[in-house]
Amino acid sequence: MEAYLDNSATTRCSSAVADIVVKVMTEDYGNPSSRHLKGVQAEQYLKTAREEIARTLKVTEKEIFFTSGGTESNNWALIGAAMANRRAGNHLITTAVEHAAVLQPLEYLKEQGFRVTYLPVDEKGCIRLQDLEEALCDDTIMVSVMYVNNEVGTVEPVEEAAKLIHQKNPKTLFHVDAIQAYGKYRIYPKNAG
Repeated sequence: MEAYLDNSATTRCSSAVADIVVKVMTEDYGNPSSRHLKGVQAEQYLKTAREEIARTLKVTEKEIFFTSGGTESNNWALIGAAMANRRAGNHLITTAVEHAAVLQPLEYLKEQGFRVTYLPVDEKGCIRLQDLEEALCDDTIMVSVMYVNNEVGTVEPVEEAAKLIHQKNPKTLFHVDAIQAYGKYRIYPKNAG
């Protein structure tokens, strides 16, 4: 008997998804940025996917961007936001148990002169809001906390953290890597802060 314990990170593809992927790769393979028929057909797949994902998150289609995966998304969000907000401060906060897709961009940002605080976690892998509150300061420009830990399954108090962050400094950005939570929890970024 096989026991597969990495199902959250790498799950067997559903047959319906596999069928669409094969169809796109063999029939509707056009460049979605092109004006020819194959391109228009390919663009429709992206438009439909963007609409469906936006609906599940209760955001607009314009707020949905496609990348190659979670690592690229985290790099884009963390490095882009830090560099764009550098004049407002150089302090970043994250947890000691983040995925490498978050920790590596933060290490890069440290090399660029940013200061990073790593919040400790309790015996269950959860941050303490008091530690977050104590770490926040006037030059904190961004906090990054994963929604669900990819190794132990801890659900972090992201909504409470968002409230705390925005009460203390409304301009501080809050990045949440929710890749392990999407599809398993109802995630409404605007309502959650």
